[in-house]
Amino acid sequence: MESNSVNWRLWQRFFAGRRSRTLPTLDAPETYVGIPASVARSLAIFQLGESGGGNIIQQARSSSNKSIDAHYADAMALFVKEEHRHAEILAICVRNLGGSIIRHNWTARLFVVGRRLMGLRLKVLVLLAAEVVGICYYHLLATRMPKTRLQSLLTELVNDERSHLHFHCCFLRAQTPRRWQRILFVIVWRITMFAAATVVMIDHRKALRDLDLSFGRVWRRWMSYSRCAERLVTDREHAEESDCLLFSEVGLVVGR
Repeated sequence: MESNSVNWRLWQRFFAGRRSRTLPTLDAPETYVGIPASVARSLAIFQLGESGGGNIIQQARSSSNKSIDAHYADAMALFVKEEHRHAEILAICVRNLGGSIIRHNWTARLFVVGRRLMGLRLKVLVLLAAEVVGICYYHLLATRMPKTRLQSLLTELVNDERSHLHFHCCFLRAQTPRRWQRILFVIVWRITMFAAATVVMIDHRKALRDLDLSFGRVWRRWMSYSRCAERLVTDREHAEESDCLLFSEVGLVVGR
């Protein structure tokens, strides 16, 4: 597949097929009395991070990047709506855990400022780093939750974020058709991922400690997903097989 022949219409259809999902409900708040208060605070920080992203839609629509088209911009708009749905789900989780929604946080602000200073390519790379962090964190939290609705919601978020990861990797793969571009991507990606994981581990250290999740375990999981994302960008054959699998799960066929 050449860099300018990505089937963005397929991605638009993929996200469109999920936009009618309704917001879930949780169990009674007393179900979660044993969960540390630090978890609610931690999820509130992620909730804030999932609430933005509107600027990138306009940037995608006005971009002169030849590897994207109107279908990509439409898919990006649907992706942002899905992220906003995640924010609403996390808000439900935070309130059921007895926590409060927050309006400001230094790590969320850092990601926002970073994205605003960048062009579309680097902005998507930062979004990809956020997806990797989210996948790992939601999954690790789910392993520490009792068998409740909260655990299943965290698992649902993980599955959504995995498809977001594929979407962003598909864009970045289209930007790196040459070997030197892939090498440059790997360098920038590893620096970005290292910084993002470090910042998040500092900000969420209390929740990690209260849930008995060691920094070593969390770090290894993040780096594992980081390498997975890296391969989806740099290994075209592997990536296209993975994308076909993802689309086939929802009845979409590559090439249509």
